[in-house]
Amino acid sequence: MNWTPGRSARIARMEYRRSVRAIGKKPVQMLAFGLFALIFMGVPTVAGSYFAYKFGGELATTDLPLLDVARGGLAVWWLVLTVMLTSRVIGKTGRIDQEAGMLTTVPARDVVGGLLGAEFSRVASIGLIPVVAITTALSLALGTPLPLVTIVFALLGLLATALLAGHILGLLIKLALERSEVLAQYKSVLAVLAFVVYMAVVMSNTLGTVMTSLSGLLQNAPMAWLGDLFVFGIPGASPSLARVVGAIGLVAVGLPVLFALDVRLATRLWYGDRVQPENKQYESSESNADFLAGIASRPTRSVVANVWRRTKRSPIRLLYVVYPVFLVTGPIQEAIQVGYVTRTLPVVISLYGAWAIGGAALNPLGDEGAMLPVTLTSSIRGKEFVVGHVLSVTIVGLPIVVLATALTGFLSPLEPIRWLSLTALSVVLGLAGAVVAIGIGTTFPRFGEVNVTKSRTAVVPSKTAFATYSLAVLLGYGGAVTAITPGTAASVSSMFEFVTGVLGYAIIISPPTVKLIGGAIAVLLGVVAPPLAYLYSVRRFESYTLGGEDSGIFLFEFVGELL
Repeated sequence: MNWTPGRSARIARMEYRRSVRAIGKKPVQMLAFGLFALIFMGVPTVAGSYFAYKFGGELATTDLPLLDVARGGLAVWWLVLTVMLTSRVIGKTGRIDQEAGMLTTVPARDVVGGLLGAEFSRVASIGLIPVVAITTALSLALGTPLPLVTIVFALLGLLATALLAGHILGLLIKLALERSEVLAQYKSVLAVLAFVVYMAVVMSNTLGTVMTSLSGLLQNAPMAWLGDLFVFGIPGASPSLARVVGAIGLVAVGLPVLFALDVRLATRLWYGDRVQPENKQYESSESNADFLAGIASRPTRSVVANVWRRTKRSPIRLLYVVYPVFLVTGPIQEAIQVGYVTRTLPVVISLYGAWAIGGAALNPLGDEGAMLPVTLTSSIRGKEFVVGHVLSVTIVGLPIVVLATALTGFLSPLEPIRWLSLTALSVVLGLAGAVVAIGIGTTFPRFGEVNVTKSRTAVVPSKTAFATYSLAVLLGYGGAVTAITPGTAASVSSMFEFVTGVLGYAIIISPPTVKLIGGAIAVLLGVVAPPLAYLYSVRRFESYTLGGEDSGIFLFEFVGELL
């Protein structure tokens, strides 16, 4: 069936508008995108344009091997873009919304063109302004418009071919996942393994080494021909005319061929039948907590078993716990680079581990889902519900955190008293944080599912619960470290004086006072808050009604009773 570009353009415009509207409906995501645009688009655009205009005229006399850098750099970036776009196809853009309605009214070829056009527009929206601004400044510096034409065309060709290659690879992977019963059944495990491999590559700095090696190895690859076109308008670069012609031909011939292959794969994926792996039957003995019979009642053990079984069936619901892992990559990379465990790594592991334990129990009511009415009307009491959730996360998480903190502390230059204190602090904060997390989660529950990927939804904690709990853990941990670690109080005092001085009025707080304040905050959040959170959570569960009272009113009444 013939391709109708106009119809594909309308689909692309519709999909692109949906993307923009989706960001606009989420203030946090819109703020994050604004910060991303400012830092990774605004600053490079201004700085790059300035340097291109200031020093662009000196490129002809520089000793920099422009041609080799352009060839290797563009070939590597083609690979990076292909991998990134492949991952997006697997998670989000491999299928179109309202698929049944679209594919019964519009040919698959037009739908593929629309999806590709929308993805091209998304990527181009991020890179177009910096590229045009910097190349325009370079053209002005060189006194010729040729670099503007050749650089923009080379980058557009790079993006278009990488987009099609990534789309094809993504469809192949999705096709394998939806046609193979084994892969379909274990795709969550494969996703976790892929993430672990990715984190290992990033944290070990292997990625940078591989990219540097590939830059030299891919000098003669077809995609490196775009490097010759990239520098064609720059004096002194001496590109190969044959490679320039080859780059143009590669784009002109490669795009239709890749598009035809993309359409065939999309047709097989969209119109074919997915495998239906047999739903695994979970026996009552699976994920049980009978080994807790000596310390927990049967209702409490049933809560623990239900939480574990729910997590086993849908581990994606805890994906949010992994997000702060990216904050840990810095200390881990530093330890790998210097060849030994640094002083900061045990601290970061202790803090993240303690946060993650409570974070996994941050939405106890919402995690019940459709079973919440049954749970509320069952014989389970509030204390059994709360204790069950605390045990479910601490039994699994606490040994891991304690072992990781103790091991990294032992291998680090920290004195034994320091890393032993950190280990003990992670135990206390892990237990206290779990109880506080349940109290916060029952105050700000979330019951509706959100999109984790385009095709997967899950019930995750509300933003208010997430932010409140994270702040509580940071304050409690920071207060404890300030109180027990020598020198920290003096550093905090100096930093506070500096910040208030910048704001116009310097406030001086002596280190002993800072240590006292830190200790008070630690005691408040680590000793006083957990019992109160426990009592509140028990009362909240036992009096909770579906669609009932506002959590703020309940919290106010609870505080009034305590006073």
